[in-house]
Amino acid sequence: MGISAFGVLAIQAVLAGGGPELPLASSPLADARWGQLPWDQLDTLAVLGGGPMWSEPPFYRVSDAVLDNDRNIVFLANGGDGEVIRYDIGSGSIERIGRRGRGPGEFRRPLWMEPHGPDSLLVYDRDLNLFSVFSRSGRFGRSFRVSGTGLGGRQAAALTRMGTRTWVGVQSGLPPVLLVPETPPGTKERDTLTVFEIDDEGAAHDTIARVPYALWERLPDTTSFSILRDEDAGAAEIASGGGRLLVAVLGDSLEVFLHRVGDTGAERSRSPFMPTGMPWRGVSQVFASREGAVWVGERAPTDGSTVFHVFAATSDAWSRSGTLLLDGDLRVLDASQDRVVFLHLDELGQETVMVARASGNRFR
Repeated sequence: MGISAFGVLAIQAVLAGGGPELPLASSPLADARWGQLPWDQLDTLAVLGGGPMWSEPPFYRVSDAVLDNDRNIVFLANGGDGEVIRYDIGSGSIERIGRRGRGPGEFRRPLWMEPHGPDSLLVYDRDLNLFSVFSRSGRFGRSFRVSGTGLGGRQAAALTRMGTRTWVGVQSGLPPVLLVPETPPGTKERDTLTVFEIDDEGAAHDTIARVPYALWERLPDTTSFSILRDEDAGAAEIASGGGRLLVAVLGDSLEVFLHRVGDTGAERSRSPFMPTGMPWRGVSQVFASREGAVWVGERAPTDGSTVFHVFAATSDAWSRSGTLLLDGDLRVLDASQDRVVFLHLDELGQETVMVARASGNRFR
């Protein structure tokens, strides 16, 4: 299916009334283990930003999402417009939380967003380097910054939350070897992502992992001192769900480190994440649903499509629970129970956000 057909399918779902509702509590699907749903087929429930229904997208530079399945709502971190969007999947109505600014309850560029209990959201603003807590109705609660990392207040490069536990990944910055004039042009070095657990006031009190992060290069131009990040050379991501914290390193190969989360901390698991059929190269994303299913996104080099491999765990054994082949450049923004939110980018960078549900018609 081409990109245009992708948009048509999603718009048809909206015109039909947003798709079927969530199954009733007594249905077999609702009683199943959410972390082991089959993810080979999807129903489109809602689409925002693509096709003739919108004169222009209602957002710009969406970077994260939080599903609220009980209320049939999805929240979007709308970084380009400095706000959070509250979208009602059933009615199609949009409410906007926050506004651009630097005061309490205002944003410059909201980047990451996580559930904060059943009735609140935790939002991280990259430009302000500030965490804010909002009620899901949009009322501002409080804000805080991360402290005690020893990294001088650097920006958070990753965020995940599970239950009442929060972890942030803080980038160490340019490697010192690249910051001296004697560095030969063409030199490449990686910096480090340090993963901390933080409390509700932002204090870091447990270092979980240190892993390679961005690749930086001293450009070969001998007439200037220029350093550039290689955006295609991989990075590191963190995700959590199902009692596990994942730290994934994306580069020439893929490494995923599992940490079992207990009452007193997160301990490295002795059982590595190595299911059969795992794509170890070309991986664009590693994501965990709140129930613990692991989504591995892989960009196809030939036709520009994205393949999502979904794995579920039984004890310490991982098995594939689905494979989705979707046209274009896609990322998973959130996955919870039987729902998933995708961000789709076309060749011009135009954004489409789509909410889908396990089972139903195939995309292609």
